[in-house]
Amino acid sequence: MKKTDTPNIHRYNPPKWFRDADFGIFIHWGASSIPAFAPVDVDDYGTLMKEKPMSYVFANMPYAEWYPNSMKFPGSPAQVYHEKNFKDKPYDYFVEEFKKHAKNVDVEKWAELFQKAGAKYVVVVSKHHDGFVMFDTKVKHPKKEGWHLDFDFVGDLAKAVRKRGLRFGVYYSSLIDWSFKDRRIDSAGSLFMGQDNSKLYRDYCLDQWVEIIDRYMPDILWSDIGYPTDNRLEDLFHYYYSKVPEGVVNDRWGQWPNLLRNKIGENLINKGAQATLEKNSDVVLDTKYYDFRTLEYNTNWQESDIWFEVCRGMDKSFGFNQYSRPQDYITAEEVIKIINDIYPKKGRLLLNAGPDKYGVIPEYQVEILKKVGER
Repeated sequence: MKKTDTPNIHRYNPPKWFRDADFGIFIHWGASSIPAFAPVDVDDYGTLMKEKPMSYVFANMPYAEWYPNSMKFPGSPAQVYHEKNFKDKPYDYFVEEFKKHAKNVDVEKWAELFQKAGAKYVVVVSKHHDGFVMFDTKVKHPKKEGWHLDFDFVGDLAKAVRKRGLRFGVYYSSLIDWSFKDRRIDSAGSLFMGQDNSKLYRDYCLDQWVEIIDRYMPDILWSDIGYPTDNRLEDLFHYYYSKVPEGVVNDRWGQWPNLLRNKIGENLINKGAQATLEKNSDVVLDTKYYDFRTLEYNTNWQESDIWFEVCRGMDKSFGFNQYSRPQDYITAEEVIKIINDIYPKKGRLLLNAGPDKYGVIPEYQVEILKKVGER
């Protein structure tokens, strides 16, 4: 990786395409779409983080893509559901079934729907916390052979959306990878400090990010939660900007033990992480590397000089939850209102589509997107 100019070249002057992008589509799809379960009789994530202890949040996580972690809590909704329906089958069972279905996905149909919805960009999950890679990666997993798709789903989707004039971004779970360290997350401490920071994982993570940049030239690099402590991170950003001069990166690249956002890092260390995070639903490990900030199920943004993005599902989950009810979904009118409210404040909405195990976007989600496209 060769260095160029300093990172974060777009923080206060992002490229025109990003300034004009009021609305994008997030896509969470993977092996969790096989069980496709999360409790629905709980509040959304943003509300839970403000009102409930973190141990409760993780045991009752409304995100279906967190199923591998949720099922580790004895008596939790996910654990009870798993025991009833799958008995002692491990999560690997879902991965094998998902790989059989995945090739049937019609990314052209997705891209056509997103274009008609008026989306300006698409961000796809290339690897979530379960560590399963959604393309035929050439980076060998040192612990789990074949822990990836055997075709280029990410590349196929990139071509489909770009030929319709949409920009394309890639999400990658940098800090959390349960295929390396499968430890239950039940507190802020286990979330931020209990992850694999070995050289083995740091090399794997870095090599895969470089592969993503080289193969897809993403307009957006979207990391989640944080990044392993690695002094090569700045080199990664130099490399990215040299390859994609008009690319932008989100703000979830923080490295423990760096302080956390909004001066709460000292409180996390001195007063206990859980008590602090219960009152800060959008806290992530702070980082000097970002072009825009991210909020999750929350539109309350105060920093007028910083560009931001609000991400959320159409229901209470990002990954497909087959048990979501009509009342759990946002309406098209509410989507339009969010876009209209935040865009003048330098914000954009990244609204998630969660396909089922066959790669079909559920009809309820399709109808919402079609109505949004009529605005």
